[in-house]
Amino acid sequence: MVRKTFVNRKNELSSLKNHHAREGFEFIVITGRRRVGKTRLLQEFSKDKKCIFLMCEERKWEYNRDKFNRIIGEFFNIPTPNFKSFRDCFEYLVKKEKIIIIIDEFSYLAKNKDIIGEFQGIVDEILSDNDLTLILSGSAVSMMKKSILSHRSPLYGRTTAQLNLQPLRFSSLLEWFHDADMEDIVKIFGVADSIPKYLEFFKGKNVNREIKQNLFSPDAFLFREPKMLLEEELREPETYYHILEAISFGHTRTTDIANHSYMEAKNVSSYLNILADLGFVEKEISMLDSRRKRGIYKIKDNYFNFWFRFVSPYFTEIENWQNEGAVSDFENYFNRYLGTVFEDVCRQLLNSSGDYQKLGRWWYKEDEIDIIGLNEKENKILFGECKWSNNKVGLKHLEDLIEKTEKVQWKNEKRKENFYLFSRSGFTDELKSYADKTDDVQLLSLDEMERAFKRSSK
Repeated sequence: MVRKTFVNRKNELSSLKNHHAREGFEFIVITGRRRVGKTRLLQEFSKDKKCIFLMCEERKWEYNRDKFNRIIGEFFNIPTPNFKSFRDCFEYLVKKEKIIIIIDEFSYLAKNKDIIGEFQGIVDEILSDNDLTLILSGSAVSMMKKSILSHRSPLYGRTTAQLNLQPLRFSSLLEWFHDADMEDIVKIFGVADSIPKYLEFFKGKNVNREIKQNLFSPDAFLFREPKMLLEEELREPETYYHILEAISFGHTRTTDIANHSYMEAKNVSSYLNILADLGFVEKEISMLDSRRKRGIYKIKDNYFNFWFRFVSPYFTEIENWQNEGAVSDFENYFNRYLGTVFEDVCRQLLNSSGDYQKLGRWWYKEDEIDIIGLNEKENKILFGECKWSNNKVGLKHLEDLIEKTEKVQWKNEKRKENFYLFSRSGFTDELKSYADKTDDVQLLSLDEMERAFKRSSK
């Protein structure tokens, strides 16, 4: 039994409510990757309002038109009408009281090119002078952009609001799994990211066992989801599998990605650009480095990153109920994988404080600093190290960090330096004693991070 809940989304709900409260016609478009919670948000927004809610299905447009007819009949408690087009449906609806009309998974309708032209006529000739709210939502991000938001679309420039729904923040997982400890929540975040649909499969009780049940079993929902999403969005999905798998194993530069994807380097960039446009990957630049060609690629979504690292290489074996190799790999390397996940959690915590306007990683040759934060107005710079280890962090870790900061070129003569150390397993007495004597060093254990997250979310 999956757990369903609704957390956060305060800003998104407030935006929808504010637009609906205005007089006149409101045309809102909501995009976002599948499972991110668009439908749940729309249900929460419309639950106490007069609303006609059409959930489109991946069928012929006539089927969805007839479904719209049935919903109109049920809403007004009349015999099911027999409107032959969506235009006829809307001409009927504008004669009624002020309502909200939501068409979810509009991208299924948009596969019929004539539908977009029909909706241009509906917006321009029927709805624009009426007091009504129309919301179109879709998960096929590339199609939604092309059919509605692109300057070539007949509907371009007609929206009054656009909302690209993002995954939840890590702090929302503390509310979702309020009985789980911080370490287990980091593990869940590392596997399911903060995608509401994926979080529903976890209870936070025995997380390692839940991961094995949900990812390494052929009958589990989370086992084959990435294949379905990529095949829906992309041509040549097998090429993208190779690219994403290469990145998940740490091959992050274009040449390395090509070598591990059976491709020539000159051909990789176009594929990476498409994955970036869809929100699957992003290019990361070392802080304070303006040379964008020197960046590396990473998978934005922890679920995709975990899946391509631990599931994809063993997909055929798992599908045949032979998951021993995958489980062994997971047990041996999961903690190492969580190191970069923990860095993201630490950055989100620092970002919630608002003290540093820019946060990111820094690297130069063989040196790397997990987090650098910049406060331009106050000439403050933060240096952070994040240790997801079974060992306590000691004074030597701080000394190594300080040594690396000398190579960071930023307002060297007048900057104020602060050092943050984050640790899964706590700190040695020697380091704690040193930190107690200075305001420049902050030590944050998992418990202290959890308290800080909860304070920032109030």
